[in-house]
Amino acid sequence: MRPSPEPLPIVFIHRGNSAYLPFTLAQAKLASLASPVVLLGDRTNDQFPFVTHADMAGFAGQAAELAKVYKHRSPNGAPYELFCFQRWFILRDFMRANALERIVHVDSDVLLYVDVNVEQRLWRDYDLTLVRGVCAGNMFVNRRGAIEELCDWIWNLYTSADSDAKLDAIYAWRSKTGEGVSDMVALKAIYDANRSRVAEMTGVREDDSYWDANIHLAEGFEHDGTIKRVRYHDRVPYARHLASARDVRFKALHFQGVAKRHIEPHFRQGCPAASTAVAA
Repeated sequence: MRPSPEPLPIVFIHRGNSAYLPFTLAQAKLASLASPVVLLGDRTNDQFPFVTHADMAGFAGQAAELAKVYKHRSPNGAPYELFCFQRWFILRDFMRANALERIVHVDSDVLLYVDVNVEQRLWRDYDLTLVRGVCAGNMFVNRRGAIEELCDWIWNLYTSADSDAKLDAIYAWRSKTGEGVSDMVALKAIYDANRSRVAEMTGVREDDSYWDANIHLAEGFEHDGTIKRVRYHDRVPYARHLASARDVRFKALHFQGVAKRHIEPHFRQGCPAASTAVAA
């Protein structure tokens, strides 16, 4: 595959107008100035002049049908877990409607620190990229068909004749670690079935860079007991890699769960000149 000649769209999917949302959107734009930042959102978050906003309701056809067959098997709330599945149908239908083959999907709790148009060159021979084989917090999509396949897998999980048995088996396995049936199950299944086409982004790369899976996890870096100990140099985040005693550059930081409260201060550390305008 070859990179798209057009700047790569950076797509966020988010309901509501969370306090941290302007900072993750702004950081993506600052890191990839040529790329359109697209927010598949709702009427509450159609307010960022540097963002292309699209109402996700316009792409919710099969996502709405999924709600009718969804069977909850998770310690997380049902609305949250259902939406995590629905977002892939929304993304698929948005890509179909706009004839998009390639995009970057970024979770709304991720601060992105690379130009995706340069970074894509590392992943252009893959259909998808994932972190730790399950996380799509920053996912390069180079073939829309891969999202189609992901949606087909999810739909089959909830509509096949043996759906209840499959869900119960998955839940029995994942509940041992306090987890439930989430979209990570589907992402892992796609990854396991297509190792030659789905890239793993985890690990310190040759240029001493790293894609953060979850800022709560140490992953071999200095940790303050709650989150990774991150420092900023020239507006770029670094953390000390303990095994090599080197400072490693982070290409993204994923502020999962309660760590979302750290998004604004990290944005301000990385880009103090822009932070006042974003917060205004």
